[in-house]
Amino acid sequence: MSEERVSYGIYSPSVLGVLVFAIIACFLLYLLSNEALIRNIIKIIVIALAIITGLIFYGSSTPLRVKRSALLVEFASPKENSLMLDVGTGRGLVAISLAKACKKCKVIGIDTWDPITLSGVSGNTMENAIKNAEIEKVSKKVKFQKADARELPFENNTFDIVACHEVLDTLIVGRDEVLSEIHRVLKRGGKFVFSTAIAKFYLVWRLSKLGFKKFQFMRLGLREGPTGFVLCRK
Repeated sequence: MSEERVSYGIYSPSVLGVLVFAIIACFLLYLLSNEALIRNIIKIIVIALAIITGLIFYGSSTPLRVKRSALLVEFASPKENSLMLDVGTGRGLVAISLAKACKKCKVIGIDTWDPITLSGVSGNTMENAIKNAEIEKVSKKVKFQKADARELPFENNTFDIVACHEVLDTLIVGRDEVLSEIHRVLKRGGKFVFSTAIAKFYLVWRLSKLGFKKFQFMRLGLREGPTGFVLCRK
């Protein structure tokens, strides 16, 4: 089975790197501190960071990520002859899932694949995305290109669907710019679908200001992780 041979890497390797660094830093502070109260506080912080890190590793398993991606695509309900964009494609999981959902469609997956971050170290590269598309036999329907989501290299009103899976919550800066660009390149009436653990009221407020409307929500079960899906239209 092709699914056994594909590999979609680790969820948000940069975030994992920061968490691991924070755990190491806390451990060093623990060794340097002589205050019992401070040591106890550091213990609590380390335990919390370790739990978060463990959950991310659990969520990074390929079968679980494939399942979540399939649910996202089902929620998006792509139609034949659609042109779709996957923002922050990584190794191409969502782009490939979208391409497999329709016989006649085109999907573009973009990412920075920044070698400075842990993305390159973890294998989240364009080459691996292309390889996965070939394994899944959708390479003729999927194109990958390097691009910054804050300045998308596409014309206004280009895409029928824009997907953004396991990306928005990890953006420390530039989230508003990314959302604005997604709104610009989406066709009138087109769908924007994404995963998030951020409070719904905040997202609806931010996206409504950009012009998105007709919000729908899909919550996942505990086994699929703490995130849910949001779908809205331009």
